[in-house]
Amino acid sequence: MFFPLRSPATWRVIAMRGKNGSRKTGGAESPEDHSLMGGELALSELRAVVESATGGDVRLRDPVWLTHFRLHHRQAKRYRDRRMILAGDAAHIHSPVGGQGMNTGIQDAWNLGWKLALVAKGRASDDLLDTYQAERWPVGRQLLRYTDRAFSLFTRVMSGSRISAWIRRNIVSRLVPWMFRSPRLRGFAFKFVSELGIAYGRSPAVAEGAPRLRGGPRAGDRLPDAPVQRDGRVSYLQRELAGPWFHLLLCGDLAGWDAREMDAVRAAYDGLLKIHHLTAAAVPDALVDTTGDAFRRLGIGATGGGAQYLVRPDGYIGARCVGRDLAFMKAQLARWLE
Repeated sequence: MFFPLRSPATWRVIAMRGKNGSRKTGGAESPEDHSLMGGELALSELRAVVESATGGDVRLRDPVWLTHFRLHHRQAKRYRDRRMILAGDAAHIHSPVGGQGMNTGIQDAWNLGWKLALVAKGRASDDLLDTYQAERWPVGRQLLRYTDRAFSLFTRVMSGSRISAWIRRNIVSRLVPWMFRSPRLRGFAFKFVSELGIAYGRSPAVAEGAPRLRGGPRAGDRLPDAPVQRDGRVSYLQRELAGPWFHLLLCGDLAGWDAREMDAVRAAYDGLLKIHHLTAAAVPDALVDTTGDAFRRLGIGATGGGAQYLVRPDGYIGARCVGRDLAFMKAQLARWLE
């Protein structure tokens, strides 16, 4: 595989090989293969593999960095055991196919970080740390399944057989351009690669209120983004609800909410919770949805109609419900925070 770069090298080259020096075509790694990984990778070794695949038409020179790399597909059974917690490559390791390793590790840390901070400060129940395993372990398992299948397919397609060469010339060369012309497939690919489509709907740390909202993102989904205004300043919903706090978003006419109840909730979770209002009419310090887009993406009417979203510090929806009674949200906050 050749990946175009700018600096410090012009190309990144990844080549597969077997014990006899030929390109590896998939399958389990034999014990003999381990001997190939000893010592430093010489430019002559890489040249031999590349020239074999290209018929000598491609010449390599001036390497910036050379190394052997052995693929592994492994995942820890548990991400947390009392005071020991695993994240990133310590929790899961896999083929780089798809480029998901770094993103997954960062999201592990982002999911864990706010929970660990609250527990370490004595502001949250220790049980909150167990939700890290519940939310991130399935993501790691799905990632390993995808990369294992993708790598197996890749090695078959890239093997030196005549059938594989025919597939590359006649199918892959036509299929890939067609796929990238499809808006739906591009959208799916973007969500997958960016991991913005990950949701924690089965997590014990999220909950749907009763009666439920019929539309919009569910508890465990990422908070959608939409343009809003605050005191005439143009902003975005995700920007306004960012930061190391829980955010309680109250949607609808400001006059419909009990001010004393909101003050009591703020006092109970001082330093942990911020309360925001999303309205259709301009109100000082409120988030104003002038286009109706924010209400639409949240699955509620053009004027809000009375709905509540509790957004976690990692930008995921922890709970949601309809109505203006804060009892359900107070119960969810009391469930995890101290």
